[in-house]
Amino acid sequence: MGRPKLLLPYHGKPIVAGIVDALRSGGVNQIVLVTSPGDEELRTWARTADLTVAVNPDPQRGMLSSIREGIAAAGGAAALAARGETLLVSPADLPDLDAGTVAMLLARMAETGARLAVPVFRGKRGHPLAIAPTLIPEIDTLDTEIGLKQLHDRHEAELLEVVVEDPGAVQDVDTPEDMRSLYAELE
Repeated sequence: MGRPKLLLPYHGKPIVAGIVDALRSGGVNQIVLVTSPGDEELRTWARTADLTVAVNPDPQRGMLSSIREGIAAAGGAAALAARGETLLVSPADLPDLDAGTVAMLLARMAETGARLAVPVFRGKRGHPLAIAPTLIPEIDTLDTEIGLKQLHDRHEAELLEVVVEDPGAVQDVDTPEDMRSLYAELE
């Protein structure tokens, strides 16, 4: 992208603000943004947005290492499990995620007692992944080479797919072409 993609402008705000707004409006109380060590500009933005900030000292270890850093910044797996709150895990580059998707995911988890839930748009699984409090401590036992897929595989029978009418749940921004597509939708 030529510069940190999460701070690129979209709807007059940084891309990352889209998911933060959706999470907050959807009922999430604490949001942790995990950054790499050199991402001071993103950390500064996160602090002004009243987010908890975690730094992954070695992001090359994979996404699971970032998830673990985020859990630690939120008080640790045991504390999160004890609070009884569902953990939502997502990349930060979902600028069009709808707050209704977040609220629906949380509500369906509570209604059904599912241990894992994921939004599904037109047959494609998206984000955020919802993890029940009882499974949060298990994240520490996962193989870093496999990541959260291992948790999913262990509990496939307990995964709830929540069908949503939200393309933002599957529309992340990974390439300059993805960014151009986002901007084209604004026109």
